[in-house]
Amino acid sequence: MSKRYHCEFRDCKCNKYILHCNNLCYVCQHSKIWHSKKCKPPTDEYLSFCSTRESARQPTYTYVCPLQIAVFIPEAEAVPVVENVNYCQNIDLLPI
Repeated sequence: MSKRYHCEFRDCKCNKYILHCNNLCYVCQHSKIWHSKKCKPPTDEYLSFCSTRESARQPTYTYVCPLQIAVFIPEAEAVPVVENVNYCQNIDLLPI
């Protein structure tokens, strides 16, 4: 069975998993899945390390005008009605 170390549940301060009952930690009462398999707990509460260098670039924010959205409804043009159309009445059937 692998060892479990610090608890990763929100900002829990438990440093080592100690089996109690129902796979809960004796110290913090969180399940073993919340306890890390890595030995070293994070040194900072919100960062994994502290850097002395300044940020490479500062973010710039620009204003983007809102988009105008319209629903496209296609409209068909009226087809003129043709009168006096002569259709061929003699249709020869193809042999089967």
